Amino acid sequence: MAIFCKIQDGSHYRASDWDLGDDAPAREAWIDIFANHTTALLKHAAESLSPPSVDQMAFYRSAYLELLDDVRKNHAKYAPLSIYKLCVQRADIMRQHGIGDPYDRVKADENSAAVKLLPSILNVLDESDDGEIVELLIRGILAGNKFDLGAQATMDQHASGGIDFRATLNELPDRPWFKDDVAAMADRLAPGHVRYKKAIFFVDNAGGDAILGGVPFVRYLLSQGCDVVFAANKEPALNDILVDELNGCLKSAATFDATIRQALESKRLTVVDSGCDCPLIDLASVTDECNKAAEDCDLLILEGMGRAIETNIDTVFTCDTIHLAMIKNPLVANHLGCAMFDLVASFTPAGQMPAIL
Repeated sequence: MAIFCKIQDGSHYRASDWDLGDDAPAREAWIDIFANHTTALLKHAAESLSPPSVDQMAFYRSAYLELLDDVRKNHAKYAPLSIYKLCVQRADIMRQHGIGDPYDRVKADENSAAVKLLPSILNVLDESDDGEIVELLIRGILAGNKFDLGAQATMDQHASGGIDFRATLNELPDRPWFKDDVAAMADRLAPGHVRYKKAIFFVDNAGGDAILGGVPFVRYLLSQGCDVVFAANKEPALNDILVDELNGCLKSAATFDATIRQALESKRLTVVDSGCDCPLIDLASVTDECNKAAEDCDLLILEGMGRAIETNIDTVFTCDTIHLAMIKNPLVANHLGCAMFDLVASFTPAGQMPAIL
């Protein structure tokens, strides 16, 4: 494991500069969010494909809530305290108590449904005008990013009947968005004029996010001569798509889409383990496989609130970078100065600081 090779100044890299130790209201609110999420997580665990025992779940709940209580009372002991650190603590205690992949069943269901819907989404994109294709692809990613079982607002929607990709796509607000660099992206990604040779895409959630948002975008890049690396988690983290799950979905897509099939066969489209095991990502520790694949990339895509906003929001990279996310947490919205469900579509040239905050 090593620092991500596309970070300009690795010696000063921090995944997140939002220090909850210095922000008491946010710290208390985030601890409450993590504590309250425990019930939903264990409900999914009990319904998963390989459910833990009742004792394992009880011991996990007790140990985790005890830890959060200690963080609340003695936060200085955990300095610097960040959202990322809270995620890592949860993942560690889950492993210690045999809570494997609580969301494997719901991910499998969502992936299956998304793959079935994918051909119709691709057909719509193939019939679109050249002048609108990039915006349509970005809209697809942002609509897909709503499938997030780590944010209470979207958890509630999923529990009350699911999140409909097409409906979400149609309900996206008109531009300009909270952060709207779509014009800059369209300039660099226009059909026949894509400026990039190879992209690495740090993908987020399973289902509509990765399959109906990410895959069409990647397919477009491939069709324009740009090779693509998907970087995904290998270890479970809420409803994030895993390497094996993404490979399975791509193989399914290859049965009906020639662009994806040919790219997989020629290794122009690959999937690597990012080294991450939580919904956020600390690029100070990625796999050697990820770094090797990224060495010759000239475009980086960070997708999802955890990868693009809660971490790496002010990191300077040595290649052009795209941050894409729907804001689904009120604390993050308040921190950014935006509203719930506002959209971030940020483009940053190589060597420059992202202008999102």
